[in-house]
Amino acid sequence: MEISTRFFSGKNIKIETTKIGVFMNVTMPDGEVHTNVEPRRYFPISNIYNYISIVKPPEKDKDKPTELLIIKDIEQLDSDSKAALLETLDKYYMIPKILDVIDSKNVYGILQWVVMTDRGKFAFDIRDLYSSIKQLPDGRILILDANDNRYEISDYKKLSKKGQNLLLGYL
Repeated sequence: MEISTRFFSGKNIKIETTKIGVFMNVTMPDGEVHTNVEPRRYFPISNIYNYISIVKPPEKDKDKPTELLIIKDIEQLDSDSKAALLETLDKYYMIPKILDVIDSKNVYGILQWVVMTDRGKFAFDIRDLYSSIKQLPDGRILILDANDNRYEISDYKKLSKKGQNLLLGYL
């Protein structure tokens, strides 16, 4: 039996985390339960709260994931389900949030940064300033380091004055 993707606003859907990695359980409005499913963002940078795909992982190595449903807007979920979904998405995407820029220097065209994140202190290099530091319309700043790791600054105004000055020189 082939399952076609269904769109849901988010109302009357219940989501619970599981103890296994990035999996969760989803109970549909009709009572149907999908266990050990994973969430994926259709727009992981520009629209993180809308159009969340819920997929069943492949059962065999050669199989592909099966998309079960799409939640149009996570703001429509009840608070417990929203919290469970956001927790699972955070585990899956794991983008460290930069809390402050401690140091920054340019060495032969490579920008070297030392930052404090929600996961601890990191040092990394940025090779191409123009394509590696992006300010998004919602005010977030995404940074891509030389090893393709992503970092996010939710609100640069919350950085220390020194951190703001170091960052603003590259925006």
